Amino acid sequence: MTGKKLFFASLAALAFVNCSSTPDKSSDTETKSENAKPIISSFETLTNAFKDKEGCFLLYDVTNKEYVEQFNPERCQLATAPCSTFKVPLAVMGFDSGVLKDENTKFKWNHKKHEISEWNQDQTAATWMKYSVLWYSQVITKRLGRAKVQNYLDSMNYGNHDFSGNIESAWLTNGKVPNHKRNSVQINAYQQVDFLKKLFASTLPQSQNAQELTRKIMYLEKTPDGWDFSGKTGSGYTGAKLDRRLGWFVAHLKKGTQEYVAVVTFNDKTSNEDLFGGKESKAIMIEALKARGMY
Repeated sequence: MTGKKLFFASLAALAFVNCSSTPDKSSDTETKSENAKPIISSFETLTNAFKDKEGCFLLYDVTNKEYVEQFNPERCQLATAPCSTFKVPLAVMGFDSGVLKDENTKFKWNHKKHEISEWNQDQTAATWMKYSVLWYSQVITKRLGRAKVQNYLDSMNYGNHDFSGNIESAWLTNGKVPNHKRNSVQINAYQQVDFLKKLFASTLPQSQNAQELTRKIMYLEKTPDGWDFSGKTGSGYTGAKLDRRLGWFVAHLKKGTQEYVAVVTFNDKTSNEDLFGGKESKAIMIEALKARGMY
């Protein structure tokens, strides 16, 4: 190993401190098989990607029940609005309640023009997730009603469980248009991991069918290295002038017996209104996974 790699490996050991409040006692995280792969980290890749950001990356090994990477654990513990990653629990609610029958459930567009052209058409549950269509989410929350959404959040143990905000936007940041009590729902990266672990193990209290259909519409691709890759972006804005992006990407990867949950989230340190935060979060995760040979 070169001197440079030894240097980054030493830094990585300090950076990826386990901040889980409740360690999983059911697994021996110290046990290593004779054929265990050498430790590979994404530290250098993430340091470069987050140079102008407060960023977090988590990679959880589902099979061995342990975090294998935790970049900036302090930021990972910061709860923020889930933005469009809230579509994942909302899909479970929709399918479980019957508001959504399957991935082909269609809602009619009301012909109100949106800046994102893909939103300006009728949508199915599948296209809702693919194009991250806000108005489709709003149809679901209004059909469910505040009390039912609140009960679902409680039963799922999702984030801070707080759906006291606007029924059409409680999961969003304040955005560009003021909205009373908009972002009441808050969640941190560790809580996102815990939720996805349950969803992909079908251990949420909702129906198996609801969880299966949610996983189905989250699926993105089979990566070049053969991983089944599922995930959801989330984008918002923070700061006094709402000119600093908040980004999320939550993901699940599976290849044979290997299974992982991963999360990227960040907020800009300075004004930046370029690429949507969710899209950049996804790009950062893909680069981090590539650094580990996992994409």
